[in-house]
Amino acid sequence: MGKNARQVTVRTETGEQGDIRLRCGSFPTGVVVGRGLLPRLNSLTGRDECPFVVADEITGPLFGDYPGKRKGMHLLPRGEKGKSLSSIGGIYASLAGCGMERTDTILALGGGVTGDAAGFAAATWMRGIRLIQCPTTLLAQADSAIGGKTGANLPEGKNLVGAFHPAEWVLSDVECLRSQKEEDFRQGLAEAVKYGAGEDWRFLSWLEENAGPILRRDCGVLLRLVSECSRMKLTVVSEDEREQTGARARLNLGHTVGHALEAASGFGRWKHGDAVAAGMMVAARLALRLGELQENTVRRIGRLLRSFGLPLTPDIPWEETAPYLAMDKKFTGGSPRLVIPGEGKPCRLRDDIPLSLLREAYEERIAALDGTSLSMYS
Repeated sequence: MGKNARQVTVRTETGEQGDIRLRCGSFPTGVVVGRGLLPRLNSLTGRDECPFVVADEITGPLFGDYPGKRKGMHLLPRGEKGKSLSSIGGIYASLAGCGMERTDTILALGGGVTGDAAGFAAATWMRGIRLIQCPTTLLAQADSAIGGKTGANLPEGKNLVGAFHPAEWVLSDVECLRSQKEEDFRQGLAEAVKYGAGEDWRFLSWLEENAGPILRRDCGVLLRLVSECSRMKLTVVSEDEREQTGARARLNLGHTVGHALEAASGFGRWKHGDAVAAGMMVAARLALRLGELQENTVRRIGRLLRSFGLPLTPDIPWEETAPYLAMDKKFTGGSPRLVIPGEGKPCRLRDDIPLSLLREAYEERIAALDGTSLSMYS
């Protein structure tokens, strides 16, 4: 925790239908984790909502009618191309066509890409309008929908354009996760492991103990998983909403290398959670070199990631990822500021690690592709 950070406590309430409600101090977002939330939008927010829905080509037809009346709907393309400036420009055109005003609301219905793009549109339309996030993927429910970061990708790198614009509500309906494709579901599991290895090692143990029910999509276990991740995200974000003390950077464990892998692959072959998992293993290897982690702990993290079907190793040469690493927002003056996990304690942001040491750790992980280990999942 940064020296200027304050300790915060998340207030948790259980609703009549078993919903888990989370709110943190003065932070403007309320989070509800439960089942069957979308049809109860008005009762949960306490307003007669008529939002403009931003969804993607799958979530719009599947879930777009559940919130009830709406002012309009815009469908984004699937994948990271939904976060391009041209795609967000399409949202603006639809907002203009519907006569959206400053008092209106955008409802983001979908995964992390939809939430980021819709959130950026909400942050910039008429200099900011109300936002509700209804994440439908594990990655978005556990991480990206909470905290107020919105953004767009450029060819030069991921999330280089963006704004802080917290949603008033995040409604995480775990029943939406039951139909998520396995490949997409595992992207959120990488973020869950990040919270365990980066924030709360007891949660890492819980993930290990409940890996089977998690993979079977047991709704009770998913409620616990999403609510715990939401609680940790709210706590950290409330310490450092606009990334001024360094506390919030802890949430980027594995993301420096992960974002570089995504960008180097053209935002295609490497999905976000897969890339973060490989980035976590590079960070863990670096922590081992620095004496912050023990060898058995590095292997423990790797076993959990592997049990969730996540890759452990980059497969793109350092020279191809280095230009994108240099674009990372945590770099200052060309020098890295890296999030390093610590044995049994929260990870921390360090600015005393030379780039050459990061390269060595990265290339040691790539070396796992040689010899008997011929898969990035090894």
